[in-house]
Amino acid sequence: MGLPGNLKVAVVGATGAVGTEMLRILEARAFPVDELVPLASARSAGRTIRFDGREVAIRELSLEALRGADLSLSAAGASIARGFVREAAAAGTVCIDKSSAFRMEPDVPLVVPEVNPEALEGSPKIIAVPNCTTIVAMMALAPLHRAAGLRSMVLSSYQAVSGAGRDGTRELAEQVEKLHDQVEELGRPDLDALPVGDVFGKTMAFNVLPKIDSFAEDGSTGEEIKTVNESRKILGIFDLDVVATCVRVPVPVGHSVSVLARFSRAITPGEARSLLEEAPGVELRDDPANGVYPSPLEAAGRDEVLVGRIRQAPDHDDALLLFACGDNLRKGAALNGIQIAEHMFSTG
Repeated sequence: MGLPGNLKVAVVGATGAVGTEMLRILEARAFPVDELVPLASARSAGRTIRFDGREVAIRELSLEALRGADLSLSAAGASIARGFVREAAAAGTVCIDKSSAFRMEPDVPLVVPEVNPEALEGSPKIIAVPNCTTIVAMMALAPLHRAAGLRSMVLSSYQAVSGAGRDGTRELAEQVEKLHDQVEELGRPDLDALPVGDVFGKTMAFNVLPKIDSFAEDGSTGEEIKTVNESRKILGIFDLDVVATCVRVPVPVGHSVSVLARFSRAITPGEARSLLEEAPGVELRDDPANGVYPSPLEAAGRDEVLVGRIRQAPDHDDALLLFACGDNLRKGAALNGIQIAEHMFSTG
């Protein structure tokens, strides 16, 4: 890979679900961390984490704590990111940020390394990691777009509860425990008696919720708006016709998308399979007759995005339907950020 050694690397949000995954991946990929600076909120400061065979103390996030860092991998929320990223970048730290804070800023590239690595040219100091759902969709569609020119996309998502953080996973687990012996009664539920938590606002166990983030005036959710805008920016097609419906499902890890994509020329499922078989970071799983198709449990813990159920849209030789799944904590967040860092610090 040609990465230099002696890098001082900060991980912001080191105790969260994505931050913890970042630390695992940094170790597993032997990223050249000479000094690790794990940063979190004041309540986590002073605790230790184990990294590369040693105990490292967690520090409270501050610009002082970031001073001298070559790289900041941030898994904190947007409001926190806005409070430090630009200042840290101005001081010389390369800031790779998972939050939504900078994704649509014109001076900040929004990058999936297998899709638009050219956006990293010029060595930007701030790079945004896209929304996890957008990443899964782009990994599946970009190889087809390069060959046939994407014109429009209709996307429905099926998003794991871990996308809402550890609290979301915990809330689902608690509700499943409360309801596990009442499954038959859920055919005629007493809605007032169902468990409801603070994270999702409705019962998540044994249910699906077509609401992720808040509703906008037009009825779209924030997650749907992100998916539309980010897809256009990543592909560089700012008038791309995109619509999305984003749904939370009672799955611990693994976001899935169902996509209807229309292209500028005719494209067959066979051609699409050939393109995806050769695409980096993609694993084709498309033999339904033999039980081979993607599911989120099969994608969990994997770096690859799984793609299958590829078929021609009826009466449209320029349109395909497909289904894709990816680990929202890995390729949808932590891994994508570290792959960006590998590109940024590569000497080869």
